[in-house]
Amino acid sequence: MTAPDPSITRAMNRLRKALEKRMRMDDRAEELRARETKRPIRRGTLAAYDTAALGRKLRPMLEYDGRGWRALAEEIGVTSPDLSRIMAGQDVAAQKVFAICDWAGLDARSFYRPALDAPTPRKHPRRSGPPRGRVFHGKSTETVGTTKCSLD
Repeated sequence: MTAPDPSITRAMNRLRKALEKRMRMDDRAEELRARETKRPIRRGTLAAYDTAALGRKLRPMLEYDGRGWRALAEEIGVTSPDLSRIMAGQDVAAQKVFAICDWAGLDARSFYRPALDAPTPRKHPRRSGPPRGRVFHGKSTETVGTTKCSLD
């Protein structure tokens, strides 16, 4: 078998780079369109994570590290097929999304897509007054002159 012609190899490399660039542009356009319409990227009745967006954020980190996916997956605490699924935009378990986001320093909540027709999240009422962990409830020789506080 003979070696491929160098000009064909260069042309194939240019074509591959152009296709990868076009795919990145298409992914970015889809993400921006979804943000404008405030709808989940995946239409469905169940809540999910936007693993395609997570994969786009994760890919440069994994490539920059330089180690193989198997070594990185072991460090993260997932399997290499899980990383492959994330890169392909396929669903994985929530705990794996959290493990990957923790390793990468990303907020897993930012990739969460609620179910269609899901109620809006409830906001917890803010407590008034000082934080509960810092209230002093007694007398001490070091805190002479403070008043006793009550929680009522």
